[in-house]
Amino acid sequence: MPARNPAQPKATDESIRAVKRTVLGRLYGRAPLPNLVGLDAPLNSIYALLSQTALNNEGNSALILGPRGSGKTSLVQRALSMLSHTNTNTNKAYHIVHLNGFVHTTDRIALRDIARQLLITQDLEHVLIGSFADAFTYILNLLRSDDESTAIPPVIFVLEEFDLLAQHPKQSLLYTLFDIAQSQQTPIAVLGVTARIDVLDLLEKRVKSRFSHRQIYVHNMASVEEFVQIAREALCIDSSTVSEAFAQQFNKRIEDILTSSTVSQHIEDIFEFGKDVRMLLRAFTLAVSQISIDNPLLNASTVESQFALANTSAKMKILSSISLLELCLIIAMRSLTQLDISKYNFEMVYDEYKTFMSRHMMAVSAGGAMKIYKKPVALKAFETLVELEIARPALVSVGEGSSVYGRNDLLAGTAAGIRAPKEYRMVQLMLEPMQVVELVSGRVDIPAVIRRWAQQ
Repeated sequence: MPARNPAQPKATDESIRAVKRTVLGRLYGRAPLPNLVGLDAPLNSIYALLSQTALNNEGNSALILGPRGSGKTSLVQRALSMLSHTNTNTNKAYHIVHLNGFVHTTDRIALRDIARQLLITQDLEHVLIGSFADAFTYILNLLRSDDESTAIPPVIFVLEEFDLLAQHPKQSLLYTLFDIAQSQQTPIAVLGVTARIDVLDLLEKRVKSRFSHRQIYVHNMASVEEFVQIAREALCIDSSTVSEAFAQQFNKRIEDILTSSTVSQHIEDIFEFGKDVRMLLRAFTLAVSQISIDNPLLNASTVESQFALANTSAKMKILSSISLLELCLIIAMRSLTQLDISKYNFEMVYDEYKTFMSRHMMAVSAGGAMKIYKKPVALKAFETLVELEIARPALVSVGEGSSVYGRNDLLAGTAAGIRAPKEYRMVQLMLEPMQVVELVSGRVDIPAVIRRWAQQ
């Protein structure tokens, strides 16, 4: 076994296991973060709604809306945890049922799982023959104690992927839940969690009339500082399971890594690309899994290499070998996008390319051999970009109330009798502006003028 580095802090095997278990649990989403950054307002709203049902026997319903990775599920889990701590003082019984649109693909499957989670042991086959509402009411009545005069204890329903549940035929599950919550006869709370902002449009009129229309919005992080704070909350440890000296040194190494220029730039790139918290935390998993008694602190080079790997997509690797003409067409599409032109065809892209090349022909020639390619050659390069799905045929209208996505061979206009020449079929660039800059900066064969064009 190699000798331990004297600069490393002393750590026992038990403390290393505790650190790995705690930090990896947070990174993989199995354990909650100590604090939810920037989510106090929606957390208070969710907790107030749940406490009204669990403690005051009120019926409530609400939708939690927000992008994927914004913390919707974490908010619900934290609110339920807060409710559990509050309930230790009141000692009032309530039940929690979790449903997911990916798992419960039909209302009957959902009903069986509701009975399982409520610990209903009776055979329900004879009940499922009737209507869904009767079967659901029967299950809730089984929660009563032996005395039928006692009230049914509160039940909290958490519906993940609510938009998929809304696509069930007749929406019997949602109608029954919202109807019971609205009638106040049985204290239930219905929390729908979804990333679709238009989910209310999926509800039938009768279901929508039973819904309270209470919507709680969860937004992505507003600043890079909040984004970094999430990583800090996930990685830092306290002295509850390890010595205070080790916890201080471990947290200091985390702070040094997060404030280093390389890691800061990678975090900023992830923030600008999509604000995906899970992508941010995933970059630290390898470094955390490699800590040991000999090396109990995170390795900065491992973290940097994981960030570099996460930021390098398969698409960028393919683009590293494209021709200079294809690269110029990508930059031309990026220039049109910066002019607030979201859809463009080959003629528009070639005109942008030709205008720039004509204006800077002298400077380009001085910086390296360049020429303005003829339109048929440029069109072939443009078709190659579409085949690589760097440019995607845009959504085109084919009639009133209908639309179609074009295929990668630029046949976007063939639907419903429309057949436009491929030079005039609209496309969209599937690269972010920073990816275009990164693509150019990674090439050494690019003339200086083209490089400046990409960085404008």
